[in-house]
This record gives sequence, structure tokens and C-alpha cells, in this order.
Amino acid sequence: MIYKSEYLPNKEYSNKEDLFKALKENAEVIIDAKKSQILKSCDKGVSVSCRSLDLLKFTDQLKGIKIDDNFWYIAVNSTRILDSHEDLHLDGLWKKSVTESQGKNYLVADHDLKVGSVIVRKEHIEIFTAKVPFSLIGKSYDGDTEVLIYKVPKSQVKNQTVKEWLESGDSIEGSVRMQYVTILLALDSNNPDDETEKSNYDQYYPIIANKKDFDYIPYFFAIKEAKNVRESSLVVFGSNHATGIARKEENKTEAVDDTLENNEAEQSLQKEETQKELLKNLLKKF
Repeated sequence: MIYKSEYLPNKEYSNKEDLFKALKENAEVIIDAKKSQILKSCDKGVSVSCRSLDLLKFTDQLKGIKIDDNFWYIAVNSTRILDSHEDLHLDGLWKKSVTESQGKNYLVADHDLKVGSVIVRKEHIEIFTAKVPFSLIGKSYDGDTEVLIYKVPKSQVKNQTVKEWLESGDSIEGSVRMQYVTILLALDSNNPDDETEKSNYDQYYPIIANKKDFDYIPYFFAIKEAKNVRESSLVVFGSNHATGIARKEENKTEAVDDTLENNEAEQSLQKEETQKELLKNLLKKF
């Protein structure tokens, strides 16, 4: 069986231990590339069905938050879903950003930061998080998820088409513009040298809500903190929820030349070239 990863382009591994070794060797490059990018959750397969949330059913969970029928409650991101970039958003990742973003972020259409695309101006938006059942955001997973919510006055929705859409109750999707701050590599490894990464895996794997979407999850990146950058959006369609997880495949390729493994100089050069290619591909990807 062969293991592959989108983060190690054009590389194949006969066992997961070799894959994990390569991921750890390139972890700094991968994580730095992830942190450097401004991402849109609709491009990662994790946009949220955001008909205005009926939060009146969850007043116990929303302590201190007054639910007002004069506002729309728009969910723009959720936690506990392993996305198409092998990223897992953890509860609490928006805590700091919620405080820092108040009065600064717009609600716009299709992540288009232009005057004509603004749905609600920043001064009218309140941002907060709440735990709600997955079913409330159009997902069939068990349990609850922490959602990032934009609370917007119905009277301040200036885009007539969007206003009619929200009032109709028809489904539309919410998507957050974000930048990652704290990322942890998680590996399902038995190597004592991977103790930290294995600990991350054991701690966070159980909370993945969409495990059934995968045959096996050998690794992932746990996102502990992220920033909501300038806006969140309403979009008609997000990307399909397709995984980029490392897959096991039938071995149909020729064996890798063993001489490379015995030549330290060539290994070092190959690693450097791999990292350069990796960074180039990641920058294109995002």
C-alpha cells in the first residue's frame, strides 16, 4: 500500500512511518505556509448553511446574550469538522479574534470587499460564538459545534436581494475570511520520537465529527487559534467537501531508488528541493 499527502507533492511512501517522518521534517514549512495565507472557509469545504439561526431554542447555552427577533444571526464558521486541507478547527479558536474584531469586520457578498458588495456595515455587526447542534447549521453529524456568529440588524441589510433571500428562509452559506495563528501537527504514530504529535492526535481525534467521511485519518492539523480578517461573507455555493487526506492506494509505481536513502548529501539536497516545491505549491493552493 502507498501513502500520499498533498503537502508532499509527487512523493509516495510504502508505510505511514515514512510519511510521518517526511511530514515532521517539513512541518515548519507547511505550518508557516498555512499561517501566511488569508483563507476563505468556503474554499476549504466548510462553509456553513446559515439560514438565520433559531437561537431562541438555545438560550441556556447563550448565557448573557439577548436574542432579538429584529436581528439575523448568521453562522460563518464551525468547529470539529476535518476539512479538505486536513485542518481541524477547535473550540475556542475565535476567542481572541472575537474581542479584537468587534466593530471592524463587514458582512459582504462572496468575499468581495467592495462598496457594492457590502451587506451590513461593520459598525452594525456584533460578533460572538455559541455552541449549537450540527443540525442547526445543516450538518448531519452528532453532537454540538462552536459556531462563529455575525449578529446583524435586519434594518441594516442594504442589499435587497440578500434581504429577500434571508427573509425567505432559503438556505445560503456563510464563509469566514481567516488567518491561522496557532497550529498543531497531529500524527497517529507509535514512534517515541513523535510523542508530542501523537499526544495531539489522541487528544483531538475523538472530537472530529466527520470521521465517517474517511477510511482512515493518519494525520491532521489542529487549529487552536485563528483571526477573522476584515469580513465574513454570504456565498451561494461553497466548495465540495472533498478530503485531501493522505490516502492508501494500491502500489502501481516503480520502487523508489534505494541509493538516495544511503546518500546523506543527496538526501539533504532532496529535502531542500522538496521544501521549496512544497512552499510553491502551498502558495498556489491558497
